[in-house]
Amino acid sequence: MVQGIEKRTCYRFEVPGGKVEYRKFKMFNFQKGTSIAYRLINLSKGGVSFVCEEVIRKNKKLIIKLLIPDYEPLELLAKVRWQRSSSDGSYLTMGVVFMPFGTGVYMNLMETLNVLRKIDAQYVNCLLYTSPSPRDLSTS
Repeated sequence: MVQGIEKRTCYRFEVPGGKVEYRKFKMFNFQKGTSIAYRLINLSKGGVSFVCEEVIRKNKKLIIKLLIPDYEPLELLAKVRWQRSSSDGSYLTMGVVFMPFGTGVYMNLMETLNVLRKIDAQYVNCLLYTSPSPRDLSTS
């Protein structure tokens, strides 16, 4: 079986203690409430995956609230890309892609992208500097 081509262009990384809340995006719906905070699985500048309980159709727009330790909460407009059941069927996971960043309608703020870049630099650099080098793994 042929594997799919990896289309992601951003590093995905774990954020210990990271959580995600969401609400469905609806035109002219000014409701401020969100879901409960779910465990963040991984994050990138392009999207996030997280545990959830609700089945949501692909391409549904959501307002995502990222709760990252040591950062102010970030709200982003996103679109559901996939949803899967865990191997034992006890929970669902969802992957969303962030809508484009810019100044247009249905776009995320550039300031939010700048914060995501800071988070990315913090966690990706941490991963890169704490991963053992091939030389460290040799048995010389």
